Amino acid sequence: MRSKVCDTRSDLPTTTKRKVRRQTSRASFSSKDAATNILPEIKGIIDVLKSMQVKIPQVSEVSDYLLAHRDMSCLLPLVCNKLTKLFGEDTLLSLEVYCDPEIHDEYLTLYVRQSEYKERFLDKIDEAMAEFESMLASASGWLLVTTDFHPPK
Repeated sequence: MRSKVCDTRSDLPTTTKRKVRRQTSRASFSSKDAATNILPEIKGIIDVLKSMQVKIPQVSEVSDYLLAHRDMSCLLPLVCNKLTKLFGEDTLLSLEVYCDPEIHDEYLTLYVRQSEYKERFLDKIDEAMAEFESMLASASGWLLVTTDFHPPK
């Protein structure tokens, strides 16, 4: 479950004189809104994830994404709990919003980081995520669970 097939064709009209930029799903939320008006539901999910030792480098970006895709928020603690149990307490989980500059898309990325990576590491992530495939497939947003092979920070 490391990738989701994306159709890169755009339904936006294009001209040769100027490029048309598609607004991302965060477009309706400014960083000020995210910092001052986080819904209690979203703040509660962020607090739960932090209590599970999930690193969230850009809380406002994750909050904005969850505001736009509220059905994703209930899945995150379940996924993080499963991965922590599978890989152990020494594993760092880092939740970030990835913004693709080429197709102006964004999605949540949960990086699984360890000090030492064993064989079949990515296969274990895929096996763990199989349990959540149907729930993620019906969600409005997308969650990529992978690793960048960096050590925990």
